[in-house]
Amino acid sequence: MSVEDPPRTAFLAHIPFAAGVAGLASLIDFLGGGQGVGVSAALAALGVGVGAGAVLGGVFAGVLRGLRRLPPWGRALAWLAIGAGLTAWLMDQLGVFARFGGKDHADAVAAAVAGVGAGLGLAVLGFVAQPSADKPAWLSRTRKRPLWTGPLLTLAAIGFIVADRQVGVDNYPAAHTALRVMAVLMLTITGVICMRYWPRRLRLPAWGRRVGAGLLALPFVWALVVVDGDRDLLAGLLARPFSSLSLRTLRTLGDVDRDGYSPILGGGDCAPFNAAVHPFARELPGNGVDDNCVLGDLAVEAPPADPPVPDKPPPTSVILITIDTLRADHVSWGGKRNTTPEMKKWSESGTRFVRAYTGGSWTSLALSSLFRGVYPRRLVWNPFYETNKFRLLRSTEMDQLDDGELVKLKFGLPAPDKYVPLQTFLKRRGMYTAAVIDDGSTGFLDASTGAYPDFDEYQEVSGKSLDVAVTDAAIKILDAQPKDRPFFLWAHYFGPHGGHSWHRGVPRWGNSVVGKYDHEVAWTDKQVGRLLERIDELAKEREIAVIITADHGESLGAKRRTHGVGVGEDDIRVPLVVRGPGFAPGTTSKQLVGTVDVMPTILKWTETPAPDGLDGRDLAGILSNPASNKNRVLVAETWRFVANGDATHNMVTVFDGTYKLVCNLLDEALSARKQQGDKPLPYGEPKIERLQDALDQYLERTGPPNFVD
Repeated sequence: MSVEDPPRTAFLAHIPFAAGVAGLASLIDFLGGGQGVGVSAALAALGVGVGAGAVLGGVFAGVLRGLRRLPPWGRALAWLAIGAGLTAWLMDQLGVFARFGGKDHADAVAAAVAGVGAGLGLAVLGFVAQPSADKPAWLSRTRKRPLWTGPLLTLAAIGFIVADRQVGVDNYPAAHTALRVMAVLMLTITGVICMRYWPRRLRLPAWGRRVGAGLLALPFVWALVVVDGDRDLLAGLLARPFSSLSLRTLRTLGDVDRDGYSPILGGGDCAPFNAAVHPFARELPGNGVDDNCVLGDLAVEAPPADPPVPDKPPPTSVILITIDTLRADHVSWGGKRNTTPEMKKWSESGTRFVRAYTGGSWTSLALSSLFRGVYPRRLVWNPFYETNKFRLLRSTEMDQLDDGELVKLKFGLPAPDKYVPLQTFLKRRGMYTAAVIDDGSTGFLDASTGAYPDFDEYQEVSGKSLDVAVTDAAIKILDAQPKDRPFFLWAHYFGPHGGHSWHRGVPRWGNSVVGKYDHEVAWTDKQVGRLLERIDELAKEREIAVIITADHGESLGAKRRTHGVGVGEDDIRVPLVVRGPGFAPGTTSKQLVGTVDVMPTILKWTETPAPDGLDGRDLAGILSNPASNKNRVLVAETWRFVANGDATHNMVTVFDGTYKLVCNLLDEALSARKQQGDKPLPYGEPKIERLQDALDQYLERTGPPNFVD
């Protein structure tokens, strides 16, 4: 484009350039993801990028054209307002203000700086690319400006792409969306301002531009045709940043009824004009409507009967030890380091289950599932809101917010419903129930929430050396129990979850994320070992059965650790050791089991009738009849919500020990994997069909998390 060219050229040029840039980004990103794809899939990846890029280019061109007749100061104010809108949106999505002053203060400051920077960046970018009614954009007003601004914009775009891939991966989706959109805009503007250097003889006439636009649209049309019927292609597109953003953008445009789900591009919305019906609506039994677009209307089921209460006392007492954030491959019998020598020595008197899995990848879901013997989505949840002062408040307690206290996140804790917790059944039949809890700063296990009722004694330790305090309090409770009174004791250790500090008397493995984690595991093991030693002394005089496990695992990266944002093996595989009736000492089992099996196992030990409808099974029964467990499919999941109730994570995985199927309910992405190592597989693997059926059946009977005030 020359200085004499009409500004209208600059408006229209943004559309094909944005389509081309986004299309190439989507294609390259898709191919770089290791997908085994052919020409058809590559064209589809190109097509979704072209479609989304054309939308972005059209919006940007429309804003430029709409502001062209304003005076310079008016255009500057308009772009500042647009940038301020982006900043406000990012601040809200990232929960910046609610994080100030707490443990996430540094992250909040960084997010605030990034949000303001993104807003200013968009304002400046738009203003310098803004033509007026009679002049080209500032970037193109002299022949030299594109020569230095173009490379600068390209470098900035590359920097944004690198930041998108390296910073806060799997977290802060709004920030990553902004990074990708800004990168595409910068490369688009670079292409537009460099048009002036094209020789005039190479420029297409008007009919040529129309033909080019038609050819550019062909991959988009192809994507509309093929994506719906190819689950592998859909999973591949949704697994990569640019192709995922493009696909979601186009789905949003196709979501006519604004229920969050689209009838195009694999969206699966079977009722595009009815917001109450979509793929992950809650199926209402017997209403004559297929609310969730799968398996038809659900039949009405009779409520389960309340099991009888035995008259005779239980034959054994039970101790349950749970350790927060403990991975199965970071204990001494499952990993490379001798991190848990005390538990290893003790475990030789029981049975180790080396393929044990949690039902949820963060504490609220995991322990709620463990204590009720069902997977999390079956439960009814009371909504709780975490503030920037790390208090949990019910929706009815919002008037209790202090000055400057803001709501940060929405959580759920189990409500009293048809799934009665383990300790309630044990207390009903006369067992003394006690708990010693270190909950860190989370508040999920606080007695005031009512999520863990029917404990005769419920101690929440505080202060320093909390693992030490848990053991001390647990031993004190044990020593106070009369020999003729059966009891149930739950001890929960928080050590591996908490902030890092160095402890005397346990090994160190360096300053890496993994090394520090293993050091904390070793410290907790030392304190658990003291409790196990006391249990062994008491077991000489009375029958005591013991289970040791974890609520969930942990994803250990090079720079940070996370959990609750995914359902990978690192997040959901946990250690499980059982000693008691039916478990031979010194044995190892490779049976596929879960923490949902803890409740049925304890009920069987104590001769307490189990309620109907549990997902868990008696572990001793599995060992005595392995064939009964041969075709078992387990479920694990996670979900998280920001303060306004919007989900940032919502995933379910079903697996059989060899294969797993992961469903991201936010974008309807299905990913088939080899379970060991979470290695991607083609969706067409025959055994995946069985997992798909199990997933459909589970979601048919559950749906989205059921929050009830």
